[in-house]
Amino acid sequence: MGVFWTVWPLDEDVRRWLTEIQVPFPDQVSRFPVGGEIKRALTDLPGYQVEITDNGIGASWQALITSESGADEGPWTLLNVSEYTGDELPQKLWFEKGWESLITTILERLVPACGPLVLIPDTGGTPTVISP
Repeated sequence: MGVFWTVWPLDEDVRRWLTEIQVPFPDQVSRFPVGGEIKRALTDLPGYQVEITDNGIGASWQALITSESGADEGPWTLLNVSEYTGDELPQKLWFEKGWESLITTILERLVPACGPLVLIPDTGGTPTVISP
């Protein structure tokens, strides 16, 4: 069974929740990344192949990211946007299974543009704050 990973910016509710569960976070503004930022973060991802499924505006958008040696041999993940709204608008993204280390690498490529993001596993484990 794999883990589903939700990604969320540091909004007021998330800050309050992180404070309650004693997870430190930076005092920085953040937002969901826009579509173009997600696409740029996946461009030239060293050591990985990216296969994008774009179903158009208002539909699902996915990127399957696999190690150049193959999903059976190395890290992989499936990045999802349930309702893609365009390259210039914020996107609620999440990851369907895969390697946490690769997911973190992808988010590290996003946070310089959008600010800190919180990676939340559906297993009830401790969330991780990814900062620029």
